[in-house]
Amino acid sequence: RLKSRFVSRHIHLRPSAMAESLVNVYRSFVFIAFGGLLFGYIIGINSDVVTVGQLECKPGDQAGDWTSIGYGQCYTFGALEKGFLSSLNLIGACLSSIFVFRYGDDMGRKNEVKVGAVLYFLGAVAAALSPVLWGIYAGFAIYGLGIGFAMHAAPTYIAEISPARVRGTLVSAKEAVIVMGIFLGFFFGYVFSTNTYTGWRYMIGISGIFAIIMEAGITFVPQSPRWLVLKAVQSSSGGDLLNTRNQALMEEARLALQYFRAGAPPETIDDELQIMRAEIEVSVGTQAVKCTDPLKYPKPLCIGCGLVLLQQITGQPSVLYFATNIFKSAGFGGAAALSSVGVGLVKLLATLFTVWRVDQYGRRFLLFVGITMMAAALALIGTAFIFRECKADGVSLKDCNAEDVGLPQGWAIATVAGLMFYVSGYQVGFGPISWLMISEVFPLRVKGAALSIAAVVNFSSNILMTLTQQVLQDALTPAGVFFGYLGLSLVSLVFVYGVVPETKGKTLEEIERMLAGKSLREVQPSAIAA
Repeated sequence: RLKSRFVSRHIHLRPSAMAESLVNVYRSFVFIAFGGLLFGYIIGINSDVVTVGQLECKPGDQAGDWTSIGYGQCYTFGALEKGFLSSLNLIGACLSSIFVFRYGDDMGRKNEVKVGAVLYFLGAVAAALSPVLWGIYAGFAIYGLGIGFAMHAAPTYIAEISPARVRGTLVSAKEAVIVMGIFLGFFFGYVFSTNTYTGWRYMIGISGIFAIIMEAGITFVPQSPRWLVLKAVQSSSGGDLLNTRNQALMEEARLALQYFRAGAPPETIDDELQIMRAEIEVSVGTQAVKCTDPLKYPKPLCIGCGLVLLQQITGQPSVLYFATNIFKSAGFGGAAALSSVGVGLVKLLATLFTVWRVDQYGRRFLLFVGITMMAAALALIGTAFIFRECKADGVSLKDCNAEDVGLPQGWAIATVAGLMFYVSGYQVGFGPISWLMISEVFPLRVKGAALSIAAVVNFSSNILMTLTQQVLQDALTPAGVFFGYLGLSLVSLVFVYGVVPETKGKTLEEIERMLAGKSLREVQPSAIAA
């Protein structure tokens, strides 16, 4: 073990090889991260799909029902029905996350991504082309199944193919790709928003084109070499047949690593492969991981599941899923869809900043800054929505039509500024940092299963927030909802202060020892991060 550590810390690619060796890693990252782009895209278009003038009828227009057939139909949704339709893709994602909890490590990272791309395509086509409401529901659910497969595989796949010097940046960059998807969703939502009752079909159909690109690209990307070595190690305890399989897996792993380290000399490839095997044999062993093994690591589970839960219940998913309608409530009316495009652009810029500086400022610091920004923005937005008024003369706010509800001009501008500040804070903290922390705190032995648990918590809480968003707004008013999110943001600050460790500059082994019981001061940052 000591020898493998010594060798791993003293292998350096030649300068010319280092310049060439990341080309295929970056290329592969694009197609792996496409799953995140399609996840973000459905979030971005949601507020323009489930809105008046698209799936939802304008006042006075005839509404279709569950079985009526036609491509220009609109429907009437109650608060819970609207929340359920918006949550269907998340429900599908939650179900497929449960599946990959058990079978994901058997499938392999590449196969998970491929299945995700197929489900994305089938869901997009089913929803966009269905002439009946139940078919639209089914399409959204199938699309959601693709989210679960793609989002489970992406962080592990990216981490396993990346050299140590770019691993943190690329795992964090996956969040930037999700935000790019949200921005594209907002953009195409704005482009097709003028096509009354049919524009939403074009919005969803575009995601099918992205899914084809994802499937075609990932076909030419090899399996994760680390996953192949893991399977080889687990098969090495058997008889001659398994030993033959072991050799075939190791050869496949060598070819995969050669692809991801294009330009590296053969001896470097062989050394890295042997180090990889030695470390896996020590940390994982030859026995397959049981479904219950992640429960043996309560502190990493608390950190990982706590972060993904808090990132959902502090309101960010609700803000994005209902962004257009929130802008309408602020009085922007027909410009609401365009305003949402601005939100997507701000999110993207904030995410790129975090990806650029995460290894300099540290995880805890960025979480503190981001959550504090969210809390300040929520206080402003909640205060602004207290002053909602009815634009129609002589009509009370309670009796006012939704399209006539707005804010005084000054408060309307403050609300938009607050929303921009809020999503910036989320992308500085919770957005990229939560999944980066999850990729670091879980030991390799249980990382696949533990990521599935975190994904189920993430999607389940997202479903809860989306389902209850309209109900909460009706019961508490928008101001009350935002003040509730403010309170949960303050709880998040306490959680980060008391539970979340700083992992900047530490190897994965140092993090594992730290979370096993050693204090933060006992573990000094390594000169070379894993």
